[in-house]
Amino acid sequence: MGGARRGRRRRGSRARGLRRARPHARLAAYFRNHRLPRARAVSGLAGVYGLHGRAVDVTLLREMTAAVAHRGPDGEGFWTDGPVGLGHRISRTTPESLGEKQPLLDESETLCLVLDGRVDNRAQLAAWLRAAGVHLRSDTDAELVLQSYALWGDGCASRIVGDFAFAIWDRRRRRLFCARDPLGIRPFYYCARSQTFLWGSELRQLLDSLPVGPEPNEGVVGEYLSSRLVDLEETLYRGILRLAPGHVLIVEDGRVRTARYFDVDPRREIRYRSDDEYAEHFAEIFREAVHCRLRSVTPVAVFLSGGLDSSSIVGVAARLARDGDAPGRGFEAYSLDFTQTDADERGWVDDVARMWELPVRHVRADDAVSPSLAEQVADLRDFPDLPNTHPWGLLLAEAHRRGARTALWGYGGDEWLTGDTAHCADLLRRVRLVALARRVSDDIRSLILLGGPPVGLAVALRWCVMPLAPRPAKRLVRRVRSWDVPDWIAPDFARRIGLQERLARDVATPRFPTFAQRAIHRQLQSGWSAAEYEMVDRFERRRSMESRFPFNDRRLIEFALALPEDQRWRGTETKFILRRAAGDVLPSSVARRTTKGDFTYLYTASLEREGAAEKFARLRLEADGFVRGERVREMYRRLRRGDLGCLGPLWMILATEQWYRTMFPASRAA
Repeated sequence: MGGARRGRRRRGSRARGLRRARPHARLAAYFRNHRLPRARAVSGLAGVYGLHGRAVDVTLLREMTAAVAHRGPDGEGFWTDGPVGLGHRISRTTPESLGEKQPLLDESETLCLVLDGRVDNRAQLAAWLRAAGVHLRSDTDAELVLQSYALWGDGCASRIVGDFAFAIWDRRRRRLFCARDPLGIRPFYYCARSQTFLWGSELRQLLDSLPVGPEPNEGVVGEYLSSRLVDLEETLYRGILRLAPGHVLIVEDGRVRTARYFDVDPRREIRYRSDDEYAEHFAEIFREAVHCRLRSVTPVAVFLSGGLDSSSIVGVAARLARDGDAPGRGFEAYSLDFTQTDADERGWVDDVARMWELPVRHVRADDAVSPSLAEQVADLRDFPDLPNTHPWGLLLAEAHRRGARTALWGYGGDEWLTGDTAHCADLLRRVRLVALARRVSDDIRSLILLGGPPVGLAVALRWCVMPLAPRPAKRLVRRVRSWDVPDWIAPDFARRIGLQERLARDVATPRFPTFAQRAIHRQLQSGWSAAEYEMVDRFERRRSMESRFPFNDRRLIEFALALPEDQRWRGTETKFILRRAAGDVLPSSVARRTTKGDFTYLYTASLEREGAAEKFARLRLEADGFVRGERVREMYRRLRRGDLGCLGPLWMILATEQWYRTMFPASRAA
């Protein structure tokens, strides 16, 4: 076999490579194209640690656990040890979880675990543990995680593949150890107040525990109003934080510290002699990513949009079922039907169904009912749901009605397999000018095919030149460019919170060989991603479903980031390796597809439904000095004249306005 697999242990990264053209083009393109909500399991965590050393407040612990009862309908559990208390609500979705009880103690009763998560490398992890002489008392995921900490200590999280958030009280060392998966699929919030450290799965648990009402975190409010979320740890509320994805948290000797345990090895490369060899290797990893996520006590719902990503998952799942290799109880396919022409993908869905002789359960998107933004904020105590999630809630509800508790989605394919325009800078650095000219032309055409914004010469030049600039020069450019602070933000507010510095914040990236890889890696540290996962977590828990994402398998991400760029993006063909690897499980119409559904109308409808014109005319955010109201109203007039570039920012301003009005009803200007 030609070629070599070098450094098989590379860690993940993510990218939205085509969303780089204008300050808000990436957000607008997201609104236009992004249709799959991010979602996850519904187990719930709660915890209290009295740093003063006094006995734990059991009433508070029970209240915090009860606040997430909807996340774990199959039971609750508590455990206390002096100043520490752990609470858990369980949702049993895997065969191994049927006999599981949490909190879980080790045999010596010196370690206690609460886990919201799923382990996907179970066989590998169990083999490592047994090779080290560890006795596994059961085959539950919780036992694997607990014994991993007992053996490897703080290094345990890096050994686990899956979606997880967990906390372990180490009685012997008198320390609390917590960890969150590399992408932040499972939520974990915490705060320290009055010598008490609190943590949980949802913001409402911590908000309800505050002795006085919450205060807005103006820095994060500024990011939301700018439509550019940067910070990975801060939330909209002062003093309430999230554990950043891929990080551990340790509370010891009265101090709280966090550390990153997961990052990508930039030295790993995968190089083969032929496209077929790349495709074969990818197909092997992708098959396992789908296979391990079919592990369920109920039939799995697989959501089929007709796009390349979800269709590939359905194709692999169908082949596993046909060959008798699918674990669990099988799967059913579901599809959401849109009547809007630009969003209608039924033709591709039908092609997939015919290929596999697969019955598909169709749900009408027009039947979706979206609660008002005010109702959502009052219920969630947080930023409201994105409008494009509500139709997909119909699929979750229908699947749950038919007995499913888990679902597979195609989310992640865009991030890891699309590629990035920074590859233009790689070509310029290597003085491959003919290839560069061809690549720029192909990139522009690809953006048009995918429904992206128009790209002019200045943007194309930026693709080529900006990545090559020294870091100090990049920082200077970010500081002086007029769009660093949008003109609808009030200047005094922007100065007070240091908004320009926040938005220009640089993230450290490993020294990858190519600029394209570095751009993809930055998505692992995207504040948008962290917040977005949490938005959909809340959305899904109201429907008692757990969703799983084969394209977000860490092993697949590590592989994808080790590839040469032309395996992600060749000519005008994005996701090149996926099209080749999944070609035998896809109808040709889907394998060749270069377009995406356009879901812009959901955001336009949300603005109209909320009476945007009236609310923009009397903004509380304007009265309290956050925004320049006339600039906002001018943007709205431009939108009414057809400028869709204003849609994303306007919806974010309106949603932030409603959050602010609801959570902080007393005006500062009063």
